[in-house]
Amino acid sequence: MYQYKAYTLDKEIVQGTIDAPNESSAEELLHGAGYHQILTLNKKPSPFSLEKLFLRSSRVKKSDIIDFFQQLATLLDSQMPFIQALWLLAEQTTSPALKGVIHQLGQDVSAGAPFSLALAKYPKLLSSHYCQVIKVSEKSGELPRGLRLVAGYMDKETTLTSHIRRTLSYPAFLGGMAVIVIMIIATVAVPSLTKLFNSLGVNLPLVTKMLVAFAGFVMAYKFYLLVGIIAIVVMVLILKKQPGVKKFLDALTLKMPIIGKIIIMRNVCRFCRSSAMLIEAGLTLPQALIAIIGTIDSNIIRAALVEIRQDIIKGKGLSQPMQKSGFFPRLLVDVVAIGERTGTLQSSFSKMADYYEKRLDMRVQRLLAMVEPASIILAGLVIGFIGVAIFMPLYSIYQNVG
Repeated sequence: MYQYKAYTLDKEIVQGTIDAPNESSAEELLHGAGYHQILTLNKKPSPFSLEKLFLRSSRVKKSDIIDFFQQLATLLDSQMPFIQALWLLAEQTTSPALKGVIHQLGQDVSAGAPFSLALAKYPKLLSSHYCQVIKVSEKSGELPRGLRLVAGYMDKETTLTSHIRRTLSYPAFLGGMAVIVIMIIATVAVPSLTKLFNSLGVNLPLVTKMLVAFAGFVMAYKFYLLVGIIAIVVMVLILKKQPGVKKFLDALTLKMPIIGKIIIMRNVCRFCRSSAMLIEAGLTLPQALIAIIGTIDSNIIRAALVEIRQDIIKGKGLSQPMQKSGFFPRLLVDVVAIGERTGTLQSSFSKMADYYEKRLDMRVQRLLAMVEPASIILAGLVIGFIGVAIFMPLYSIYQNVG
């Protein structure tokens, strides 16, 4: 929310508030409303609203957004007025969160804001490069085509991300269940067995003493351990937001043998797919790179793209700066060079995006092939250690009784 004071076309001073995600968006909204000279523009806290709190806490699924764009494009092709199409889709949707978003979009567009600028208020829902495509198609009078283009690329990106998450979910689930089982055994079974062993005067072996000591430590300091874990997680989250720490972690992860290559490949896929989409929408390379830079995960790769954009502005082309950065595969650089010479950059990026998405899937599968058996072996060793620690004293008692 921003508080503004501006001149109207009649040279009158007006003031009020405007809801926008950032200062540049607020300025664009005011210019679109006819306020050509802005005197002051200050951010102010948004008033508390239970409805807004509910909508922000509710998650809008990517699949719902994809369907919304496809349906909106179909209604616009049928010559239905834009605002009427928004209200109709708001009534049809079963998602309360999406219904609230569509209503807000309708209100912003009714007030004179461009649809792309209204969408820019939801950066977590729609990335900036998608908003750029819609903005270009909106200005050229081809909004339905832009909506379908964005929906198609969002669908490909969602499918790739979902596949990676499904692939890595099994090792994560296995590790989580192993930790839960170990904690239950250590905090529930071990104390009872310890009392039994002490009452019978059994001489405990070393492995059992280690397990008993661990269980005793967890039971004695469980609240301190819980607070400590929470404090460590919060501290890590805070430190990750610090520019210096984030840059160090980015550089460290990129140097890791397998994970680093997966991160680079993922960002290469995103770069190729976004470049193909933005060039097809009609953006120039410098304009496309501005939108793409905000979608890259790694600060190191993002900085390399900033340098590439500067070189493009200086007239050095795209393939040569890409090769100089060292992050892009030689095959991609060569294909981009051919695309520059033949004027088929969009097609080149689209084909390379398909190729590298398959390569990324292969790398993830290779990582899973290493992580899955390693996690099984580790969980088996820990549970085997607990089993040996428990059954050795029991076997000793059985021998004494026999």
